[in-house]
Amino acid sequence: MSWMSPLVALLGVLLGAGATAMADRRRWRREAVTRLLELRTELYAEYLVAMEETGRDLLRVLRTTAAEERETSADAAFAGFNLGGTRQRIHVLAPLDVVRAADEIFRALRRARDYVATADPRDTPGLLALKDEVGMLRDRFQEGVRRDVCGLLAGNASWSGRVD
Repeated sequence: MSWMSPLVALLGVLLGAGATAMADRRRWRREAVTRLLELRTELYAEYLVAMEETGRDLLRVLRTTAAEERETSADAAFAGFNLGGTRQRIHVLAPLDVVRAADEIFRALRRARDYVATADPRDTPGLLALKDEVGMLRDRFQEGVRRDVCGLLAGNASWSGRVD
């Protein structure tokens, strides 16, 4: 009977250590998801701002720059807000549907850059079609972002064991 007390104490220590390890692992996972949510949210906002500023700058170039200078100015406007660099970070951190949506926006703005370099500033139908395309792609990107962020929030409340 003298061995029963140390055995019970040892069992208690093992159960306590196991429970602490499980709690630490859950806390680590929760913190990892929270950090990922913060990174992605900041990144998505940065991409949307860069997209809007790039579009605005391209429109300014089309309306105010002489035809012979427009190609150089359009290239500068396209590169000026680091849309490409932000897109590459999305490729690393975001789920595939958000990556695809970001790529579509990038390609559409690249087409807009090419359009601005050669277009007649009075070509209102062409400009409106391009603006509509970019707007539709922006909306698709935002939908993917909302799904991702809501999924992370739901996953943070009850961890599923997976980080996208």
